[in-house]
Amino acid sequence: MRKLLSIALFCLLAIEVQAQRSYTDALSLTVVGKYTQTAHPWDRLDEREGMTAGEKGQAKHSAGLAIAFSTNSKSIGVRVVWRAKAANGGNMGPISARGFDLYMQKDGQWLWAGNGYPGKNTPDEPHEVELISDCGNAEKHCLLYLPLFSQIESLDIVTTDESWIEADSQPFKGRIAVWGSSYTHGSGAGRCAMTWEAQLARATGYNFINLGFSGNCKLQPYFADALLAGEPVDAFIFDAFSNPSPKEVQERLEPFIQRFVKERPGIPLIFLQTIRREKRNFSASYDAREHAKRATAEELMQQMVAKYPNVYWINTTNASAPSHEATSDGSHPDSYGYTLWMQSVKEPILEILTK
Repeated sequence: MRKLLSIALFCLLAIEVQAQRSYTDALSLTVVGKYTQTAHPWDRLDEREGMTAGEKGQAKHSAGLAIAFSTNSKSIGVRVVWRAKAANGGNMGPISARGFDLYMQKDGQWLWAGNGYPGKNTPDEPHEVELISDCGNAEKHCLLYLPLFSQIESLDIVTTDESWIEADSQPFKGRIAVWGSSYTHGSGAGRCAMTWEAQLARATGYNFINLGFSGNCKLQPYFADALLAGEPVDAFIFDAFSNPSPKEVQERLEPFIQRFVKERPGIPLIFLQTIRREKRNFSASYDAREHAKRATAEELMQQMVAKYPNVYWINTTNASAPSHEATSDGSHPDSYGYTLWMQSVKEPILEILTK
């Protein structure tokens, strides 16, 4: 009998706790990092003719999107419905692939506050996870980063029902679109807020928009179509030499640049050199392949910078230097590696943006 009473009491308490929660549609708050309006609100780009099935799926990833809001809730969580089963890559853990990262402002600085991921990743049903609890009832300015490699159907912010929650203003200034490879997408990052461009936004106050397409950033004309159809930006940054072969770069680079020069005259076009991958250390064939990619990019970009006034070239330093340890799998940086990447491009990018 005592056991039955304990179970009944537990169920009543669970119901009471459930009743104390309040659910706010994240779309009613401030969405950060959105490049353009899309058919589905959590997509980054709409599908374009020519995109592969994989690229269409990546366009639906919520990488780089975040929610800005204020609340006095003692606890903050999320309730998410996935559109498709969220997958974890070989170099991606669930905390970044399908997890959520919560930051709060303190003394003018964004500080990590909590994170988590739903235990289940099955689509078409709600999954809930608490990100932080017992954080007091003072007003808090929050920035919630969304998963890097997942497709979201709907998202609610979960707070206590006696609290309030409201949209904050955009936390970052300007609009800088960053189109790139898995490095920009965030492969290897330990948390979804640790991509190099997310770190750069927090470090500079500028709005860097994640348009990474892991393995698929190859200067394709249909991606130029998609980017040029978007809303106005202050600059484009291209992590464009990590995926394509030297032959693809030779054939596609200048026509790609010419499209942007013609349709977005005067807008800075900033190209980044791909990093030196640690897989080169003891593989002669891999070293030769990567050397050819970097050498081709260097040669052609010197020509492009000389020919087009608003084209810029930044040599990203080794994102694993000086220890050569900051890598997740030999190809991709880990979270600290992305910090090194961010630090190597921060000042050159700021110099261009403030001209």
